[in-house]
Amino acid sequence: MADNLLNQTFDATSPFTVLHTDVSQVRLGDSTWAYMSVILDQATKEVLAASVSQSSNKLLIMDTLSQLEDNLPNNFNPIIHSDQGWHYQLDYYREKIDSLGLIQSMSRKG
Repeated sequence: MADNLLNQTFDATSPFTVLHTDVSQVRLGDSTWAYMSVILDQATKEVLAASVSQSSNKLLIMDTLSQLEDNLPNNFNPIIHSDQGWHYQLDYYREKIDSLGLIQSMSRKG
């Protein structure tokens, strides 16, 4: 599990230094579920990548990271902070963020 590099200090002021990501579940009008994976810049609050799917799976996460790759300027190595969701603990996620030069940080339980 990744270290908690932010320790609840969410005060980045420079763009592309700290990113946040999460997957949220939303009930649709027909009682089915949709899943949204979003990555935003802490300093600007800009959404850098977002993907929606009927399944919370690898494809959802990898699509979001692919969008981030397209929007991330060269020569930036931001921290990407998440909760301890299962997506963020799997090898495919860690390998992809490492290939993008991102530094993983995870909140602690509670």
